[in-house]
Amino acid sequence: MKSVLVVLGLLLVLPGAAHAQVKVRPKTGFVMSELIAPGSVPHAVDTNVIFLNRCAGGCPITCTRGQTGQTDSVTNKSSVCSGGTRTLTRFEAGDAVWGQVVSCVREVFAPFGVKIVDVDPAPAKHFEIMIAGSPGDIGLSNGVGGISPFSCNSAYIPNSLVFAFSDVYGPDVDEMCATAAQEIAHSFTLDHVIEPSDPLTYVGYAGRRHFKDAGLQCGSDCDGGSGPFGQTCNGPSIANHIYSGPQNHACTCTNTQTQNSVGTIRGLFGDGTPTPPTVSITRPKTGDNVVPGFPVNAVVVDDIGVAKAELRINGTLVATADAFPYVFNAPATLGNGTHKVEVKGYDIFGTAAVAKVDVVIGAPCTKPADCSLDTDTCVGGRCVPGAGVQGGLGTACTTNEACSSGICVAGGEAGQVCVETCDPTQAQCPGGFDCIETGASGVCYPGTGDGGGCLSASSESSRGPLGALVFGFGFAAFVLVRRRRTW
Repeated sequence: MKSVLVVLGLLLVLPGAAHAQVKVRPKTGFVMSELIAPGSVPHAVDTNVIFLNRCAGGCPITCTRGQTGQTDSVTNKSSVCSGGTRTLTRFEAGDAVWGQVVSCVREVFAPFGVKIVDVDPAPAKHFEIMIAGSPGDIGLSNGVGGISPFSCNSAYIPNSLVFAFSDVYGPDVDEMCATAAQEIAHSFTLDHVIEPSDPLTYVGYAGRRHFKDAGLQCGSDCDGGSGPFGQTCNGPSIANHIYSGPQNHACTCTNTQTQNSVGTIRGLFGDGTPTPPTVSITRPKTGDNVVPGFPVNAVVVDDIGVAKAELRINGTLVATADAFPYVFNAPATLGNGTHKVEVKGYDIFGTAAVAKVDVVIGAPCTKPADCSLDTDTCVGGRCVPGAGVQGGLGTACTTNEACSSGICVAGGEAGQVCVETCDPTQAQCPGGFDCIETGASGVCYPGTGDGGGCLSASSESSRGPLGALVFGFGFAAFVLVRRRRTW
């Protein structure tokens, strides 16, 4: 696709409006990027940081328009300009005005889950608005208020670098703010609109513009009966630098007549106050008696996306999972006593939430009667839910998640049931269960035993051969056959 530069050095005012009430708008624009291949950018954004750069001391910019490489805020590389290395001069309106501009941009983006900063976050990924200098600094026509790369091939342009030229606006905070908002929004596939109070417009307006949560007609930027990318305009064109409206055209990326800027930006970043993930530990529960190396199952959900989950035992990071399912194992070296289990989940913006449980390693029971709950039974010195509880030992199951132990197996005469881990060399299973070897460890499976026994290959129970036990999702499959007790 050929790059198209859409910048006209025009000042637009509403016909008949008093200049004291309606501010003039310098023409802004965008450059279509041919460097982003369809499908090459994940839909989920990889950062929510927007850096406002006043270019103190000047900003050297590597101009790459028409060359290999795309915009990159980390290295100050821009695809909207050409001519090698150029320098954007500093923001000249002073500290007080700069503070007001930063405050305004934060206000305009407050509905969304973004972080507006004015300290360079590089080398971290970020979007960037250089609010400084003049268009001539990077080879553009005088009077151009701002410019951004633009692409319909992805939901956003990664590490996009855009410009709002402060010398064009002088100390006008609202106009610098609106232009900054417009240019960064162009990096999110958003087009111009005809609504004067939305930042994505060329129409003059008295006051501060905010993104509108409504379907707004695209347009306000027509010239010669065409939109910036050749769309047919069904309204009048600009005449004598006066906006005569309504200048309607189809939105560039969607080919529809309207766009909702709030919906688009919120779809990328979520709501203004970042919502932390919801984190829960489904196994073990607080107060559970566990063995060293016990499994930890967690659920982490987020409205935008989960980045990772971390397991900590007694405050020490043990493991990290980058994708569902969030299943961990505690260290096999943990000693007897109470241990604090913590799972910390992060969303893609780094917002975190924590779930905690306390568990006990030890031998609090030797028989079911030792357990505080009548529905519990004793397995290997620990109290676990028994057959009287849904998901307890020996109850029917179809998935691992249906079992309090997190282990559902099938293949024996008892069918597909919840099991508990056991040591094949010890008498750890309750009456009516046998400890079936699964390699180095075992599981308590319904049988005719009285709580002990190590059963493995070539063995038969009084009800016939066990055959193959197949572990549910997330566990290996083993061929297990009962053998006669060795104790």
